[in-house]
Amino acid sequence: MDTINTGKKQSILNYFKRKASTSPSQNSESGKTNKVLVTSCPVTNNENLDEKNKDCDIETNCTINSNIQLLPQINDIALFINRSLNDEEKLLVLRNVWKPPKMYKYPLLEQNKKRGLIFQSKWFDEFSWLVYSEIKKGAFCKFCAIFSKTGGALNQPLGQLVLVEYTNWKKAKKVFQNHCKLEYHINATLDAEHFINVLEKKEKSIIEQLDSDRIVQVKKNRKRLVPIIECILLCGRQELALRGHRGEKRNILIDENAIQNAGNFRAILQFRAKGDIFLQNVLEGTDTINEAQCFSVLADETTDISTSEQLTLCVRYIDSEGNLNEDFLKFIIVESLTGSDLSAAILNGLVECGLDCAFLIGQGYDGASNMSGKVQGVKSYIQTKYPKAIYVHCAAHSLNLAVSTASDLKPIRNCLGIIEKVYTFLNTPKRSAVMFHVIDNENADLNIKKLKRLCATRWIQRYDAVNDFCELLPYVMISLDKISEWRDSSGADASILKKAIDSEFLISLFVIKKLFSFGLPLCRQLQLKRIDLKDAVQLAEDTITSLKNIRENIEQEFQIIYNSVKEMANIIDVEIKAKRITNKQKHRANYKTENDENMELVDFFRISIFIPYIDNFISQLELRFVDHKKIFEGFECLFSNQSSKEELESFNNLLEFYTPLIDSNNSTAELMLWKVKLSRLNIVPKTSLEAFLLCDAKIFPNINKLLKILCTLPVSTATPERTFSTLKRVKTYLRNTTGQNRLNGLCMLSVHKNINVTPDEVLNILSLSSRKLDFVL
Repeated sequence: MDTINTGKKQSILNYFKRKASTSPSQNSESGKTNKVLVTSCPVTNNENLDEKNKDCDIETNCTINSNIQLLPQINDIALFINRSLNDEEKLLVLRNVWKPPKMYKYPLLEQNKKRGLIFQSKWFDEFSWLVYSEIKKGAFCKFCAIFSKTGGALNQPLGQLVLVEYTNWKKAKKVFQNHCKLEYHINATLDAEHFINVLEKKEKSIIEQLDSDRIVQVKKNRKRLVPIIECILLCGRQELALRGHRGEKRNILIDENAIQNAGNFRAILQFRAKGDIFLQNVLEGTDTINEAQCFSVLADETTDISTSEQLTLCVRYIDSEGNLNEDFLKFIIVESLTGSDLSAAILNGLVECGLDCAFLIGQGYDGASNMSGKVQGVKSYIQTKYPKAIYVHCAAHSLNLAVSTASDLKPIRNCLGIIEKVYTFLNTPKRSAVMFHVIDNENADLNIKKLKRLCATRWIQRYDAVNDFCELLPYVMISLDKISEWRDSSGADASILKKAIDSEFLISLFVIKKLFSFGLPLCRQLQLKRIDLKDAVQLAEDTITSLKNIRENIEQEFQIIYNSVKEMANIIDVEIKAKRITNKQKHRANYKTENDENMELVDFFRISIFIPYIDNFISQLELRFVDHKKIFEGFECLFSNQSSKEELESFNNLLEFYTPLIDSNNSTAELMLWKVKLSRLNIVPKTSLEAFLLCDAKIFPNINKLLKILCTLPVSTATPERTFSTLKRVKTYLRNTTGQNRLNGLCMLSVHKNINVTPDEVLNILSLSSRKLDFVL
């Protein structure tokens, strides 16, 4: 399996780990200590960074302000010193202990200030056993810290590099060389190698060598658990509840009729056991990506069925094969929705998932004040700690706000309100039956026979409801006419709704249909995962250009709309006329004056409805997408064969912002070579991802990094919002007490269905955990 799928798989597998013994990591709610577990993620690694990034001023493990406490780096070696470790924790230290990236800024300790000495990252290459603790601000030997008990010829107590951090950098290299020659270090290294070989089944453990029956017992126990694990994985992927009615705990193979509802898990096992004698007898008895990646965080919040506030956490990144991904990480329960608390929850959630926030280069949220506020918003708190994490307002929300604000024009607002009221009125069994009967009697060949509700959140998605209403309007009028003859309140309501459908309503209806049709393609494109900021800005500009072309040819375009309105008016028998005008009229369009008594109706409706609406539409789109265009300005010169003075100036500002991630000294020369390549190939990349795949990282390393950053910057929060659908299916009314760990595990299985988790992999993880029962795996 490729590296990206390996990372995703490891994230799912870690949810099968049992809750193990305590560790120094404190739980702020309960006051108890919980073990810090690693959760691998596709965008996590601390190695293979450019050597020139080591002087970056990004700090880790600090606080945004005095009120926000962030977690320490996950799997810091100091969390495992001076305590008994189980096999799972030993393996974690040997393989996934935290290692600072080369861009990490090591602190200058008091004892070394005189000479200005700090820890050197190059020592990691020379001494494979060496690890650094951010908590203790010193060095340790990971082999001796786990396996050494005493040291020296006379079994003297262990000290520096084992139980105590080493911080004297003046003599560090000599001390490290001498440590390699110590007998207890050599023994610890051999013990570590033997430990890994035993876990990987390359060698037999001492118990297995002494007891040959143990191997047989291990194979037998594993075979028993495989069908059970497969059933759990099946239920998780299909979002099926495991427990049955009242959590029945009787024998699984008990008579099905004796239990009202045994649950999906038991039912699947019962069905499988019918053809598996071995299973029936059993039931009757009782790596991460190799290259560090920049990433953007996407977050949104919702309330689940138990009224708990759930914050969904997703990341956007490019994997090692050049694929653009947006992946779900976890749900986080939040008690407070203030900017400081949400930012702490996001950063701590990323750390818990094994992500190094030093590579956080983008934030994608909606436009709520607690998320986007310049002073106390989430984006401001995170940018205080990670200045390069650019905030991008969700483009889909920006489009929604633009359409919503533009539709505040009185005739448009009234039209949408009438559509909603007609839908609500006809959306009952008795009244909808009238409409179905009318459509059947007319022998109409229609693809739709029912009105749709106007979307409450996505305004541009109302196009489908408006379009269906236009198609069904003749049948709606006949239905309202029939219902108005009823001698109850429904008859009076139908008469009122029928009178509301007048000439102004028809004009507004077809105008809305026309303009919403231009915004719908943009809305659908903004919800794609592979769209980048350049593509989003270009699509928005194309939409604005199309609307401006309509504005320039306003008379011809509105004449087409007006002709359609007249045809519909003839069908439903509605007279097209202007509203009654009074001399003191203040709240209605009044464009007829003494000099314009002969103004035609088409001109009146064009001036009073179409022109104001399209002008508002264009101005709102330009206003809402101006911030997105500003973010993209510095990257523009990467997509053209020639550059203007303004583009080069923006490019230099971009280099200054991303220094030291980008080498500003060589980037300008690379840009010139990159433009020569584009000119020679006669190619103008349409998207950032297309340019990124075309740019060779070995020849253009800095341009490649800039294009990767541009691809990774968030565009919309569609992926986090899709996880709400998963949450709604997994945590239902009957499963409202599901714990957070189980919820995240089931959601991971449901979302990442393409990750194949085998029972053997789950068993290997279970075998590392200690348990009260003597059950060998």
